[in-house]
This record gives sequence, structure tokens and C-alpha cells, in this order.
Amino acid sequence: MSQPEVGAVTHVHTALDHLTVLEFGQPVTMAATGSAAFLIERHENKVFVKPLKAGASTNLFVWTASGRFSYELEPAGEVTNMNSVIDSPAPKPQTTPDTSGQLEHVADMVLTRAFLGAEKITSDRIKAEKNHVTVRVEQVFRTASSTYIHYSILNRSKLPFRVSAPAVYELHAGAPSVSLPSLEHTQLDRRMLGKLGGVTQTLLPLAHTESMSQDVASEGETRGVLVVRRGLCSPTVVQLVFDGDVKATIVL
Repeated sequence: MSQPEVGAVTHVHTALDHLTVLEFGQPVTMAATGSAAFLIERHENKVFVKPLKAGASTNLFVWTASGRFSYELEPAGEVTNMNSVIDSPAPKPQTTPDTSGQLEHVADMVLTRAFLGAEKITSDRIKAEKNHVTVRVEQVFRTASSTYIHYSILNRSKLPFRVSAPAVYELHAGAPSVSLPSLEHTQLDRRMLGKLGGVTQTLLPLAHTESMSQDVASEGETRGVLVVRRGLCSPTVVQLVFDGDVKATIVL
């Protein structure tokens, strides 16, 4: 007999004192019939149907994880005409669409826009002093909601330097003696920082940070990227503060 489809009504021919087996490709969760004239039992992936009296008919519903199956149980007839076993269709495997190409396309778009929109930070004033750890901000990429800061760390001290997540502040210049717009895309040294006058600071939300290596040996160098979850307009003064009071201050 052809296999029943989910939602279609399948007619089942039975015979007194004989079992008809409905077999499914997955466990049966529930079976219900409309009459006590049939004995219905289920076990794992099978439902057993046995007519208890002649002349009776009813319907039968069976539920599995893949859906509901409907049957019409015909009155008990001749053994030669009964259905001994009826197989249900095996559940169709759920195919996962191959989105690798789409993901690569999205990644390409994101990286392309990041490269095109990256702002180079000038750090000519920053000198790598002996016995000090120097941070240089290389590039900044901004979106409406986030600011990505790419930096490098050069360790010219005699001890290893542990790169931990820095604190990131927005500095508010009190009485600057220099025009902030003229310093856009520049990393400030201590002399230029002093020209901002008295400053107040606001802690910015750091969403993520990652560096190529966590420990920088003496005379070693590493690079890292941090994400501030805030879109910052120009001109904005931002300061990174690493462990050991190692700082880098830039004007976006």
C-alpha cells in the first residue's frame, strides 16, 4: 500500500482478531480514536489497531514530531483484504541552507568599508623613550554607534608588559590654548596635552578589546584593537589608560 502523507486521510482495512500495525519513521507522541470499538495501543514508533466488534468504523489521529496523520478505520472485513502493516513516510531531513557565501560577502563588505573609512592618526610627536612603554594609536574607524581604535604597544622597559583592557576616557578641555579642530587625527604628547588646560573626563563604555599577544617582552611590540560602544564626533579628545599609567591621548 502507498505510504500516507501528512494531512491526508488513509483508509485502513482491518479484520477481527487480527492486528494492523501503523509504523512511523519516528516515535509516536499521541494516538486518539473516536470509538471504543477499536483497541488502539502505541509503542515507540508503532501504533497497533485491533477491531473489537464487527460493523464499526471510526477515525484515528496519530501525532509524531513531524506532524499529524489521519486515518479512517474501516469496518472489520475478510482477512485477505486487511492491511497488515502500513508504513508512514519518514520525516524529511531538515536541510540547513549553505550561507557560507553570504557570510563571506557580508564579511567582505564590512572589512572593505572599514579599510575605506579608517582614519590615520598622526603620532609623529610620540617618541619611544628608553625604559618606558609607548602606545601609538595607528587608525580609528567610526560608525554611528561604535568607535574602533587600532593601536600598537612598544615595550622599551626592562620588564615584560602585560596588555590588559585599558580604561577609555573622553577628555573635556577646560581652557585650551590651542584649537582642537587643528589637532584632529593627531596623538598628543605631554606638551600638547598640557595645552588643553584643566580637563575633566568621562569614562566611555568599552565593548571589546583584543591584542595579538597579552605579554610583551622587553624590546617587544604588539598590536591591538578596542571597541568603544559610542559614536564619537570630531573634534573629541580620547585617552587610553593601560596598567602602569601607560597612556595614549588622541583627538578624533
